[in-house]
Amino acid sequence: MEITPAAGSDHEIPEHLFMCSKLYLAAFRGYTDEVCSLLAGSSGAAVEPANSRPSPAAQERANHHGGCSIREVTADRSTLLHIAAGQGHDDLIAELCRHDSSLLSSTSSSGDTPLHCAAMAGHAGAVQKIVRLARVNVEEDRMRAMLHGKNVAGDTALHLAARHGHGEAVEELMGVAPETASELNVAGVSPLYLAVMRRSQLKAYTEK
Repeated sequence: MEITPAAGSDHEIPEHLFMCSKLYLAAFRGYTDEVCSLLAGSSGAAVEPANSRPSPAAQERANHHGGCSIREVTADRSTLLHIAAGQGHDDLIAELCRHDSSLLSSTSSSGDTPLHCAAMAGHAGAVQKIVRLARVNVEEDRMRAMLHGKNVAGDTALHLAARHGHGEAVEELMGVAPETASELNVAGVSPLYLAVMRRSQLKAYTEK
């Protein structure tokens, strides 16, 4: 899977693609219906004074799904799927991917994919959900690229799960890509080394 930024990493984010606060909070809290409503525009956009012209940003936003756009990002270029994955909102993850499966390969400014976010936070269910959705929506070689994808520090999702001591997330990732245990990051450290340092996760590696 080609790992690409949601809004382009080498350019400033267009104003209309900055995530609106209502959309961010709904995604952070896992309010799937509210997120869908905002994207559909049924909750209404911000009201402009009757005698004023809408700003270019407001006009552009109104052209995307009636109010908010599924491609909006935060200041660090995290997408809605990054937020949902980081908070472990499995239902929202599924709904977002139903609307736009390309979000699975989107990266933040630090190079993290939604899978990185789920692994770092230790949400094993979200890790499993993302992997299952990727299997359905992408080809095998692109699926492999996602599992082996590295952020700017060279960390795979498995690195992050291991570093933060999330045993269940480690087991989920080892179940689909055990070969990533030997991947080295920029510092020359592998997930297996991190597991040895923690010891409590060694079982997940030695059984593969």
